[in-house]
Amino acid sequence: MIKSGIKHLIFLLLPFVGLSQNATYVGIEVGPKFEIYQSVDNGDRLSTKPFFFNPIYGFVLGQELSNVFAVETGFFVNNYGESYRVEGDDFGTVAYSAIIAFQIPLRLKARMSLVRNTLSLTSTVGYTIAINNDYGSSGSGSSSIDFNNNSVSSNHTSNYSLQKTYGLIEAGLGLDYRFKNSLRLSLAANYLAGLSKVIEVDVMYRVNSEPEQQGTVFSNGDYFSLVFGVKYPISNFWRKAGE
Repeated sequence: MIKSGIKHLIFLLLPFVGLSQNATYVGIEVGPKFEIYQSVDNGDRLSTKPFFFNPIYGFVLGQELSNVFAVETGFFVNNYGESYRVEGDDFGTVAYSAIIAFQIPLRLKARMSLVRNTLSLTSTVGYTIAINNDYGSSGSGSSSIDFNNNSVSSNHTSNYSLQKTYGLIEAGLGLDYRFKNSLRLSLAANYLAGLSKVIEVDVMYRVNSEPEQQGTVFSNGDYFSLVFGVKYPISNFWRKAGE
């Protein structure tokens, strides 16, 4: 999968490197992400919800193809957390560190001008290759709470070795503001959906004197994020050198 992704990346980018009339740019992106888990439960007390653990961050390299379209790649670090909630625990979600994934996105971006030469609405579609840096490992944990006449205990065992590499489909919308010196600030909301199960957590829990129940919490790597970016066209440097 990785070799195939790199080949597609080279195929996408090389034809456009020589397009001197269009900008080549680099930048950084960072922002909170909210991970999405699903659950299967023998009882009726185990639940999940979109969960913030750590921000996602990285750098991008892009090439404008025209005044409307651009292609991007880059490198991102994504620290996943695993989470679940047992209803009756008033203290909220049980959360632990799960895996660190290294992500290489392949994106096609389209821009529609809102205010001429300054503010634009952007849309993104893409595919991300993710490398599970914690493949081969596992985890475990437990929690016990007595509060408001409720006694809730749980323990879990986690499997991080389902996929060494996996893919994510990306879609997003954002705003892009361009200064006169071509520096750009962007704010984008993105959703990434996984194609295969990446994290699986087996949970045993008990609420008060009820029988012990068993459930499974799992993730395909899905998350949505709100990302702030700063980008600058490095093609400005070699254009000035050629003047």
